Amino acid sequence: MSVFKLDEELSRLTVNGSCAIVDDEDFEEDPTCGEWHKNLLSAHPQAISPTVYLSTSTNGTAAPSKPRRRSSLYDKMAVSTPPNIKRLELAPEEDFQKANQYERRRRSFSKNHEPRSLEDFEPIRVLGQGAYGKVILVKDQYTSKLYAMKQLKKAEILISEEETKEKEPASVNLEKRLERTFAERKILSQLEHPNIVKLFYSFHDHMKLYLVLQFIPGGELFYHLKEQGTLAEDVVAFYAAEISCALRFLHGKGIVYRDLKPENCLLNEKGHLVLTDFGLSKKSVEDTTESSHDGEPITTLHSIIGTPEYCAPEILAGKSYNQNCDWYSLGCLVYDMLIGKPPYTGVNHKVILGKILKDKTPKIPMYLSDGMKDFLGALLRKEVLKRWDVDKFWNVEGPKNKKKKAGQAKTSCFQSHFVFRKVDWNKMESGELQKTTNGPILPIITDWELAENFDTEFTEMRLDSGACQDQINIQQNINPILHRDVFKGFSYVASSSYLERYF
Repeated sequence: MSVFKLDEELSRLTVNGSCAIVDDEDFEEDPTCGEWHKNLLSAHPQAISPTVYLSTSTNGTAAPSKPRRRSSLYDKMAVSTPPNIKRLELAPEEDFQKANQYERRRRSFSKNHEPRSLEDFEPIRVLGQGAYGKVILVKDQYTSKLYAMKQLKKAEILISEEETKEKEPASVNLEKRLERTFAERKILSQLEHPNIVKLFYSFHDHMKLYLVLQFIPGGELFYHLKEQGTLAEDVVAFYAAEISCALRFLHGKGIVYRDLKPENCLLNEKGHLVLTDFGLSKKSVEDTTESSHDGEPITTLHSIIGTPEYCAPEILAGKSYNQNCDWYSLGCLVYDMLIGKPPYTGVNHKVILGKILKDKTPKIPMYLSDGMKDFLGALLRKEVLKRWDVDKFWNVEGPKNKKKKAGQAKTSCFQSHFVFRKVDWNKMESGELQKTTNGPILPIITDWELAENFDTEFTEMRLDSGACQDQINIQQNINPILHRDVFKGFSYVASSSYLERYF
C-alpha cells in the first residue's frame, strides 16, 4: 500500500457498523464481492474476506443483500435515550457535596427505613388509567427496583358531582368514599399470599394519594384473552384454582373482593395469576374501635358496586349479600375465559339484571366438557341458596342425597371436582407451586421496563398527559374543616423483613 496523507485516507473511508470499508486499489478485485471489510482498529490491519458479501448502495453505504426483518415489538417505540445511560463529567465541589448527600440518604434509608415520598421514584411509563387516576411504572432511585404506583386524586374523593342528586347528606357520602379509599391500603397491608399483589409503601401529598405496589410484568389477563381469544379448559381450570385460593384466603380474613374481572387479574413473570385492585373490597368489622373507616359487617352488604357483567344478581338487585357473591363472579370469569365473553352483557346493570331474571339458567355451549358444564352450572345460580357454597365445601364432602332434586345446591367438595383433576392443591395453597413451576401462559418479557404485556394504549401515553387537570388545589375547593385529617393514617411502610422476602 502506498503512502498517502490522512485527509486522503479519511475521504475514502465509509463506516458500516463496527467495520471500516476502504476502497483500496492495492487489493485485487473479486468478481464475487463488491467491497472488502478492513478492520482498522486491530494492531495489524488486514483485509478479511467476508462470508456474506455486501453490496454497495447508490449513496456509498453498504447495504445487506437480504433485507433484515423488522421486529414488531419495537416498531412503534419512540426514539429516546436509554434510562440506564450514565454520562461522566467533571463536577465542581458543590456537585460532589450533593452526591455525598445522596449517598448518605441512601444509606440512611436502608438502615432506618424512612417513609417514602414522590421524589424517591422515577416514572417510566403508564400501565393503566381509570376514573381514579393512573397506574405508573416507577423505579426506586435508591435501589433501582421497579414498582407499580397507583395514584388516586384527592379531588375525585372529596368532590362528587352526585352529591346533589343523593338524599343522604354530603358528610355521609364523603365517609363512604373515604372508606373505599382506605380499603385497599388497609387490606393489602395486612395480607400476604402468593396470588395477591403486595403493597410496600403508601403516602400522599396535597393533590394525590399514592400506593406503591408490586410490579407484575406479565400484564392483565384481559390483554392475553384479547390476544388469544379463548383458553383451553385445562388452562382455565388452573387459573380458576389460583383465583379460588386467593378468594378463599380473603374470605377467611373476613374480606369480600367484589370486583373480580379479567382486568384485575395479572400474570407474573412465571405465568401465575395475581389479584390486584382492592378498591371495592370490604372487610368485616370485628373491632369497632380499630378505625372509623371499617364500615359495616361482611354479612350485611348492600352497596350496588362492581362491574355489572361479573356481578352477582343479588348485588344488581340491591339485596343484601355476603362473600358468596365472589363465587358467582368466578363463574362469570371462567365463562369468559372459555367462551370469549361473560354470560350476560348489557348497557347498564338493570339490563343485565333483566336478562338474568329472564333466563332460568345461563346458556352454556354444548361443546364444553360435562365436567365444565357442571362446574359453571353450580356457580352461576341466580338464587343464593341454590348456589355452590364453596367456602363451606372447600375441602370437605357434604351430605349426599339419593334422589337429587332439580335446582338443588351442589354439596360436593370443591377441590375434588373433575375440572381440577390436574391441580396439586397442597403445593398451590402453600405457594410452592408458584415458586417452582411456570403457569400455562408464560408471558414474553425481554425488558421489565418496557412493560411489553400491557396495552399500548397506556404504555405509549405521555406521562404528563392530563397534568393540568390533575393539578387541583384541594384547599381552595374544600371546606378546611371537612378536609382536616380525613386522610390521616394513609401513609404506610412495609416491614424490613417483608421487603427482604420479595427483593
